[in-house]
Amino acid sequence: MKLVCYDPHARRDDLAEAMKAFPDVGFDRPETMDAFAASLPDAEVLVIGNRAYDEEASKTILEHGRKLRWMQFTTSGFDKATKFGLPPGVVVTNAAGLRAFAVAEHALALMLGLMRQLRATEQGQRDQVWCRDAVTPSLDNLAGKHLLVIGVGAIGQEIARKAKAFDMLVTGVSRSTEPLANFDTMRPRAELGQAVAAADMIVMAATYEAQTHELFNAALIAAMKPSAYLVNIARGPLIEEAALVEALRDRRIAGAGLDVTAVEPLPAGHPLYSLPNVIVTPHIAGAGSSGTGAGMGRILADNLRLWLNGEKLQKIVIERTA
Repeated sequence: MKLVCYDPHARRDDLAEAMKAFPDVGFDRPETMDAFAASLPDAEVLVIGNRAYDEEASKTILEHGRKLRWMQFTTSGFDKATKFGLPPGVVVTNAAGLRAFAVAEHALALMLGLMRQLRATEQGQRDQVWCRDAVTPSLDNLAGKHLLVIGVGAIGQEIARKAKAFDMLVTGVSRSTEPLANFDTMRPRAELGQAVAAADMIVMAATYEAQTHELFNAALIAAMKPSAYLVNIARGPLIEEAALVEALRDRRIAGAGLDVTAVEPLPAGHPLYSLPNVIVTPHIAGAGSSGTGAGMGRILADNLRLWLNGEKLQKIVIERTA
């Protein structure tokens, strides 16, 4: 049996290390698209990240990966794969929760950057201006603020856990209203409007799908407090971006921290780049070290053992593609 890993945006030394425990499984890590195409025809398993699954990769997989039976994503998201096409008959698993700690850290970084006016102080540094008097009146703190987390999966729960260390009041919005650790209150999605109106900081951590397209629409943006901030570390199309830009430009809300946008890469000249009350990062929330977790190598090794034993895989997101 052969396993191919195509993830050119990451080193993946942990996968190579994990594969040492499976000497009878061929392991190939092509670094170019041509090498990827050459490696696929006899592969049964493909390990790939959502970022790497672009249109060209999809075409290569569909054309050359006819023997593929299982695809393991190194990311929790796999929306690009469903957009560009998956080969028929494969089981699809993801890495849900693996990078939750990193994404949550980034969410807190954006929250702190907005509250502590880092855009303004960074500009002061660039202009070599000691801007203390200008910036101080608009500084604020997370302590005592009401945080609303929309989407309470692994990432949303980790954001809540970290937010409690900053003495925030935390409300979660989900399909289920069962109590969760580190959430002071849980509200159903039907009460999203009321929850938004009460929040000082709102973080989008929901899964993006057809039903959640522009979930945070113009009406919800209008319901925000003028002093409230919106942070998105999930997917750009969860927010009605044109309405958000208008509200930010008119100062109807305090600001936004965005790691994701409706179109990526965000085009040059887009107003989100220049608005002073916006922090934009280029979809990097999940990047960094393995932290305190076991890493992708453990997820792959655990699932590969199950696969070789003919047992049900963990973290299945698609049982079998059509």
